[in-house]
Amino acid sequence: MTCCRRFLNSFSAIAFFFVLGVYVVSAFSEIAAAEPLQFDIADDYVEITTGFTGTTLSMIGYRKGRGDIVLTLEGPPRSTVVRQKSQVFGAWVNRETLQFDNIPSYYDFALSVDDEKKLMSDELLKEYHVGLNALRVVPKEKRIDEDKIKLFQSALLRYKQQHQLYSQKAGAVEFLGDDFFRVDFHLPAHVPAGNYTVRALLVGKGKVVYEDAQSLRVGLTGFSSDIYEFSRNHAFLYGALCVLIACFAGWLSNFIVRRS
Repeated sequence: MTCCRRFLNSFSAIAFFFVLGVYVVSAFSEIAAAEPLQFDIADDYVEITTGFTGTTLSMIGYRKGRGDIVLTLEGPPRSTVVRQKSQVFGAWVNRETLQFDNIPSYYDFALSVDDEKKLMSDELLKEYHVGLNALRVVPKEKRIDEDKIKLFQSALLRYKQQHQLYSQKAGAVEFLGDDFFRVDFHLPAHVPAGNYTVRALLVGKGKVVYEDAQSLRVGLTGFSSDIYEFSRNHAFLYGALCVLIACFAGWLSNFIVRRS
């Protein structure tokens, strides 16, 4: 009886590893027969709670054959107004403004090389939004001096970089062997909510050989979401409450100082 049990246990173990081996082989066969570039986002929904301090967005991918890899991460498009301040009688006032429409609220990118210009032409860089210089940052008003546009564009990009909403430079594509790779993007604490697009490119001989894209959602949850929705649906009341809270805070601080 004991011998039979040992035989059955051994047979079960052999059967288990056989099935596991067949599964692994079939899985790798599917990958080999699939598209030349695949990637997956570790978490396609980022929750912004009250205590949110930022997070790292990780992606794992597979490259079949040769070619360079590009990944871009773009936030939802927004309209942004850039203001130029100057001193008038000792006070700083807004002198000129320029509005830019449909620019990414967040942008980052990663390369398997050290410079995007080694990959493709400037036209293709602009077409696929690879690099800060390739972003379409165009003012709403058309009849403006070119030098003025460049001045405001530089100010806008500088502001975005200072607030970690645009990358200072390209991130690195980390290879895990010959074919598998990993990319990490950092999302700051004040990352805008909305739908984001992750685009992966396989580049060879100056051309985009394959393209894949996925979306992810950055959303407010909990108390932060309630405040955001209230400010959008009841803008006047929200503004009045902010003024009242500010006045009360000022009165309270003044009262404490007098008592002390």
